[in-house]
Amino acid sequence: MGKEISMLSRRQFIKLSSISAVLPLLSLVKPISPASAAVMAKVPPDDPAGIALKYVEVAGAAVRTDKMGVPGSEQTCGNCRFYKDSEIPEWGGCALFQNRLVVKAGWCMGWIPAA
Repeated sequence: MGKEISMLSRRQFIKLSSISAVLPLLSLVKPISPASAAVMAKVPPDDPAGIALKYVEVAGAAVRTDKMGVPGSEQTCGNCRFYKDSEIPEWGGCALFQNRLVVKAGWCMGWIPAA
């Protein structure tokens, strides 16, 4: 039983040592502002998923066909089932892009009318 107690205290010592070694480095970490986090979360033009779904930030730039009774000219990210408004005007999360931000006036092949 005496060996178990000494092993436990060695483990605790190693854990505490590693934590105390990292603590001074935490002051070097810069916080991310909500605005910069939102910019990082936008779907970039060269995103592989965006390319596969032919995502464009201006719906008029895409060739859109009538789909599910909705004319192609009326299809935008803003009226898609997968779009969810965000705190940033004219941008919202899209479930097809792992809830990253897309332009409300954009479009992609995955468009489905909102319920």
